[in-house]
Amino acid sequence: MARTASEVDALAEVRLARQAVLTRSCQPLRLWAVIHEAALRRRFTGRPGIMPAQLRRLLDVADWPTVTLQVMPIDAAPNPGDAGAFTLVAFPGPMPDVVTQENLRGPTYVEGVDDVNVFADAFGHIVDCALSTDATKALIAGLVGERGPHI
Repeated sequence: MARTASEVDALAEVRLARQAVLTRSCQPLRLWAVIHEAALRRRFTGRPGIMPAQLRRLLDVADWPTVTLQVMPIDAAPNPGDAGAFTLVAFPGPMPDVVTQENLRGPTYVEGVDDVNVFADAFGHIVDCALSTDATKALIAGLVGERGPHI
């Protein structure tokens, strides 16, 4: 589905506003993300400048004190991340943690403590299989170099 330039701009503004919670001065949120290397290597025909710009943005964000960014290498051993993407949201205080999984019909929420703990354990294994933060930055910087200055 093609979007107009104004729709793309509006979506970008929304995403930037969401990112602002990571840098706000009062109780910034923490983000720990593991991205599969294949997602970083995708090519978008017709818009060759998109991915280098996105990769540079990831390098910038990876240096934020509230962000931990890791890449799952293509040649990683089988791990729980192979079962599909999920988001584990851990709340401070008495609020229970929750897991969301995106699918074709929208998000699915996992809220039971035992079920959420399965995902928390899985995330620990995923983190162990992923590249370190320094190796992640080196890989992303290398991908930027491969893509060239076409932005």
